[in-house]
Amino acid sequence: MKKEYKITDWLPASKQELKAFAWDELDVILFSGDAYVDHPAFGAAVIGRVLQHAGLRVAIVPQPNWRDDL
Repeated sequence: MKKEYKITDWLPASKQELKAFAWDELDVILFSGDAYVDHPAFGAAVIGRVLQHAGLRVAIVPQPNWRDDL
């Protein structure tokens, strides 16, 4: 049987995803130079999950658009 996933199964990575959690504010925002992959091999995901397990509201800003003229 195939498992159905919800957007709230992952850490939010956008304002739209934040709305799915019904959160108005965050405790922690993680910035990563890598893509967000929710797997123990990816440090930002591990840190985010540990903080979330501690009761904090955590979001992640994954790999920035390197084509932007920052």
